[in-house]
Amino acid sequence: MGFFTDEEQDSLKINRWILHVVGGKTFDAMPERKPEHSDFFLSKIVETAADPIFSFLETSTTRDEIEAIASGTSTFKRGGQSLARGFNTLHTGGSADGVLCMFELGVDDPDTRIYSFIKYDYRMALEQDGAKPETALRRIVTALIDDNKAVQKTALIRTVRGVAQEEVSAKDRKKQAPDLADYFSSFLGVTRAVSNQELSKKAREILSRALKACKADLPDQNVPKAFKAAQGALGRRTEINGDAIVEAVLFAAGDPEDEKIRKHLERETRRRIKDSKLHEVAFKPDRSVLRQPAMRKLVTVEGITVTFLDIDNNPNLRIVDQPGGGKQIVIETKHIKENNLVATPPGQSAK
Repeated sequence: MGFFTDEEQDSLKINRWILHVVGGKTFDAMPERKPEHSDFFLSKIVETAADPIFSFLETSTTRDEIEAIASGTSTFKRGGQSLARGFNTLHTGGSADGVLCMFELGVDDPDTRIYSFIKYDYRMALEQDGAKPETALRRIVTALIDDNKAVQKTALIRTVRGVAQEEVSAKDRKKQAPDLADYFSSFLGVTRAVSNQELSKKAREILSRALKACKADLPDQNVPKAFKAAQGALGRRTEINGDAIVEAVLFAAGDPEDEKIRKHLERETRRRIKDSKLHEVAFKPDRSVLRQPAMRKLVTVEGITVTFLDIDNNPNLRIVDQPGGGKQIVIETKHIKENNLVATPPGQSAK
């Protein structure tokens, strides 16, 4: 995924872990647990891994705690309890209670250890006392469910020979990607290392390189026209991720129906997304980078008005010269979204 190398992902294993309930007024320090249900937790760690676009601040106490654990200055249990206590202290009243899991992950490289934090939603239930079913019910934490929507926050930190690397992977369900809630950012002691403008520039470069590689698949093999269309489509998104970049390339290619062509376009685009480390990150487009094409308005002598993205940028509209000097406007679409009568403005007569 975005954070792990292929070698790390293939050899990833849970060495140690500890779990704490967080969000309450009181904090109960828990003992270290024996690794269990490793496949479940590893799948959550890998599936929610984000590209590392954050970096540690000089004042990060979380980095100091992680380095103490990784170097052996502190025990995993003592460091994990201290970190969970700090998380609980910063946890705000408006945030949902949950369970904070901390894992120490091992890989083939003996010098590398990776530390994972996952804050989960959890569900409470009442369990009947088996010995006295008529008198007692016991409240229990019932489930950490197999649903990525239950994952509130995640972070990944890599250490090499006991030293934490500067790049940090983090995701927060409460904020628009890739930003973090203030208290989570404060807990980690991190700041954005890559701005939305820089990410938008990377996305624009991916569009350019993918379309050049797939020139033969484009209408009239016109790369500049396709690039403008793709850039405009991407800039109109409320959020950009890997899927959005692929969809922009397909749109610029005229949304081809040939499955072989579609797969080629997607394969070439996703390869460049991964090379640019944008395959596991989402962000808001910077529209000063992903500029929108101009709108063009056509009005015919017959009283027909058509407004659309500029012809040079719009693969779905063509103007065809006709014998005798007339023009034919051709609009290609998968379906018509709206087909309604328009009320005549007051004081005007319908023509």
